[in-house]
Amino acid sequence: MITEIKDFNIRHLNTFRMNVSCGKFIEYDSPSDIPNILTSLPDGNYFHIGGGSNLLFTGDYPGTILHSRILDMETLSVDSSEVLIRAGAGIEMDSLIDQTCSSGLWGLENLSGIPGEVGAAAVQNVGAYGVEAKDVIDTVECYDNEKRTLITLKKEDCEYGYRTSLFKQPANKGRFIITHVTFRLTKNQRPVLDYGHVRSHITDFDSISPMMVRSIIMDMRAEKLPEISIVGSAGSYFKNPVISRADYDILLKAIETNCGTNTTPPHFDMENGVKIPAAWLIEKAGLKGFSMGNAATWHKQPLVIVNKNAKATPEEILALENYIIEEVNSKFGVRLTPEVEHVPN
Repeated sequence: MITEIKDFNIRHLNTFRMNVSCGKFIEYDSPSDIPNILTSLPDGNYFHIGGGSNLLFTGDYPGTILHSRILDMETLSVDSSEVLIRAGAGIEMDSLIDQTCSSGLWGLENLSGIPGEVGAAAVQNVGAYGVEAKDVIDTVECYDNEKRTLITLKKEDCEYGYRTSLFKQPANKGRFIITHVTFRLTKNQRPVLDYGHVRSHITDFDSISPMMVRSIIMDMRAEKLPEISIVGSAGSYFKNPVISRADYDILLKAIETNCGTNTTPPHFDMENGVKIPAAWLIEKAGLKGFSMGNAATWHKQPLVIVNKNAKATPEEILALENYIIEEVNSKFGVRLTPEVEHVPN
């Protein structure tokens, strides 16, 4: 079934709660609907959303907003330990994770609490606490608007990287619409505990379970992140920068100048350099809990920009974004990149 509404306010469809509208809103519940919808949009002026949790609408969207209500799910056993879960793109990701953890399946538990839907999780390659979606994705099914057919991509074909994928590349804008994602999970104990001090919260390793790890992750997120149903935000606003080792040495000198001696940032060695937590840089720049108009960084986690009092305009969010980028760059020589997608851009 296809639902179509003209001149539709989409404030409730983006977690930042930007009070904006679109020229047309179309929602569908079957992959077979997609070709007919796209045929009705010959100008190609459309944008597909999931849960609206990683977006900043910078103004009204003049074209068509598409949204999936594909909600079917099936479980396929691979062998005695591995299980494939094929989930519709419109399913809430955290609802899926709750179900898999309740079933004793390992793989998705560290992604607990991330807002959004299954299809968007595969587009963004969402990640948290040492796990990324790509670590458990097996295949992605989508409609290829260039080939005009439904296709299935293996994980290796999706070109996953840190918060990026084949689907996010500018050359592929509007080409792929994800319909289903299949996750490869396991019944074998496989906890990932060494990122973000998760391990320190485990009291009984003998009885550890996916649901136990999920509960810990949810509690940790609640301690530092705003509840999006109460405070509008798009989650983590900036990517954690990865800099060269030479630039890391320069950063250490800048930190000594601005923060004093014996101050070492948390950092993670990567194949292509050193990853620095953006939240640490923002806090050390003095911007934790900082406000500009009705936009602010969250007082418990400066990586999150919030719509304070539900009154922020897109212009206020953008002004704070730019101010943070310039302040961090001025003090530390590191230029932050937004993780949140700007629409239209």
